[in-house]
Amino acid sequence: MASKRPLTLEYTAEGAAKFLRGNESLIDALPYVDHVPPELRPLVDSLIEEEKRKSIKLPSDYLRELPPVRAPHFDEHPVLKTEYERVRSKEAMKPLDTTRYRLDPPPQNRRGDVNAWRESLNNAHSQLEHQHLRILNQELLLKHGDKAWRAQVQLNEASVKSLEQQLAAIKKETDQLNRERKLQQHAAGESGGLLRVSERQRAAQL
Repeated sequence: MASKRPLTLEYTAEGAAKFLRGNESLIDALPYVDHVPPELRPLVDSLIEEEKRKSIKLPSDYLRELPPVRAPHFDEHPVLKTEYERVRSKEAMKPLDTTRYRLDPPPQNRRGDVNAWRESLNNAHSQLEHQHLRILNQELLLKHGDKAWRAQVQLNEASVKSLEQQLAAIKKETDQLNRERKLQQHAAGESGGLLRVSERQRAAQL
């Protein structure tokens, strides 16, 4: 169903368009009706460049007009908080600790320490359990991997189909909006042409 709302910017009582920032002007052009003749294109471009040169606003000025960015909160995530502070202070990331991936004996100066050997033994037990878990995962992958892959592919295909349907609906709505805008602008252009003819006729009679 076609929208009955005018496809233009709304105006306030003072004549200023809503949602415009301060010191900005509204250009109420009708792109489907107002055509720039080729011979006027250089003049239009020069006026645009002149306006850009006269502008006193800097890129940072546009950022100041936007609301401040919400500060991140990591109160419940200490690991994220620590990492965020590290990146913020531009500190280098610590190298990956590979101690748990090795079966190193106690250092030479602790070879007579029972606790040192117990730590090495516990590390060996942990790595043995990890290897056992990896073997189980490999067996599960060999047994069910193809089925899980096909199920994931079907899920991805369904997601793609859903997104394509949403995209088609948005394109249809956009095309409908553009058609309405074009019809309204052509109607406004015809009314404006008749109004200009009427004004010229009245001026000729004076």
